[in-house]
Amino acid sequence: MDQAKPCLVTISDEGLGEVYRLNDKTTYIGSHEDSDLILKMRGVGEKHALIKIIDNEVFVTALEENLVLMADEVIRGSTRLREGAKIEIGIASFKFRFFDDEDERYHKSLRQLAIRDGLTELYNARFFSDALSKEHEYGFRKGSSLALVFMDIDHFKEINDRFGHAFGDFVLKSLAELLTTKIRGYDLLARYGGEEFVFLVREESEASVGELAFRICNDIRGRVFNHAGIRAQITVSIGYHWWNGLDRNVTAEDLLRLADDNLYIAKGRGRDQVVPGKNDLIVAKELKSS
Repeated sequence: MDQAKPCLVTISDEGLGEVYRLNDKTTYIGSHEDSDLILKMRGVGEKHALIKIIDNEVFVTALEENLVLMADEVIRGSTRLREGAKIEIGIASFKFRFFDDEDERYHKSLRQLAIRDGLTELYNARFFSDALSKEHEYGFRKGSSLALVFMDIDHFKEINDRFGHAFGDFVLKSLAELLTTKIRGYDLLARYGGEEFVFLVREESEASVGELAFRICNDIRGRVFNHAGIRAQITVSIGYHWWNGLDRNVTAEDLLRLADDNLYIAKGRGRDQVVPGKNDLIVAKELKSS
């Protein structure tokens, strides 16, 4: 039987169910990139806490006057972690557990069920919302840009009514596979609901985000979906919003609303297009420079 290893299991909403196996001797926790366990979220210091394993016992210490709570009380000095103990670091909450490989696989499968869409295997709307909040906060700290790209399949109900739901499901899965090839490994793609998909694009220029949106729109227009003897072509409408990471009046909810508003403008203009379009970008840049 595999030997059980000390782990932290996320029990707060963001990252719910995620399991972090602790290092054999020391695990540094914080928002800094050099941390062993990186938590880029509110209330987490660059070097927030240290977990050490000494003679098979596990101890946690708050670093640099940061707060670590255990059982809702502030820990003082090096404190032993016991099986099932709850600790809080910033807005993140964890349970301390000993897991073997089978336990980890089980929790990983549960987490995948919680964060993935069953049909397309893309991230679901709940995971996307959590990620957006996290990335928006990171953008504030670093002054790095963030863009949301919303995409909706045009007349998808008619596709289902004409060809059947099996073909509609095939289109959704095929689109998910296609869209996955369009993003970088550190960007995020989710099925937001029904026939709507959303991209979260990190640290990219406004022009590059626009090029991505137009490329997706054009590639889908030219694709033939072939399944069970049915061949059909579809179009999509895309709305996006780019944020420079510097305007602190823009919230994560604003980004979501502005990108979604642009999607509905695209659909209202006749579908099969991108908003902001090329002319919209030219006008926006002229207004900014005037």
